[in-house]
Amino acid sequence: MASVLAMSAPRRNPSNWLWVAVPPGVTLLAGALLLALAAPEGSPVLAPFVLANAVVHGTNFAVNELRRRDEAPARPGWELHRPFREACARVGRVFAVGSVVLVWALLADAGPVVAVLALGGAAAMYVSGARGLLRLVRGTPSVRLTGDGVWVGGRSYTWSSIERVELNGDRAHPRVDLLVAGRSRPVTVRPEDVDGSLLFLMDLIGYYVAHPERRAAVGEPGEAVRVHALLLGARLSAGLTGGPTPIAAA
Repeated sequence: MASVLAMSAPRRNPSNWLWVAVPPGVTLLAGALLLALAAPEGSPVLAPFVLANAVVHGTNFAVNELRRRDEAPARPGWELHRPFREACARVGRVFAVGSVVLVWALLADAGPVVAVLALGGAAAMYVSGARGLLRLVRGTPSVRLTGDGVWVGGRSYTWSSIERVELNGDRAHPRVDLLVAGRSRPVTVRPEDVDGSLLFLMDLIGYYVAHPERRAAVGEPGEAVRVHALLLGARLSAGLTGGPTPIAAA
């Protein structure tokens, strides 16, 4: 089973952890420089802070948000993670935004109310970043299939509550929508949420929605191989192109 599930594990490059530490580090360093270079009358020199943040956040956005990727492969395991580098960049971005708010809270001259609100906002961002960092350290999947249902972002939805699954959006911004009974809005999975094919994920979830008799086998290596071959074969036999890259499941 480990060999099958290993295909769904994120590809961890140690250098990608720099995206967690560098953005907030640069922001805090620039803020310290800003305080140190404050003019004698107390008005801060904003140029270093603004320039440093523009460079680091612009680089983060260009590399990790605008980066074009090939179609992710189909992964026949039962857990899908965020692409590791993009997940690190997201955590670093949250910490960096909290750091920006924190620096401005220290420099604010608009009174105690604004300072308290800014500190509260910074604390909320740090808590969110810490939760994301904990998920990275633990290797928590963003999507997980079990015999009982589907976990998305830490919340579980039973198979019986999932009414249907759709591939929506456009070519540049696709998404998989799970329509769940009792919810006015669908549960959405986007390309940045999983290091795997959204097309295959839609087919996989849709298969178990339509075949409740097979749900008990979810998690078994043989079932992963069988359903991957079945779904991929169905698309190939239908002459569909642009789908997930076939991979060996051995």
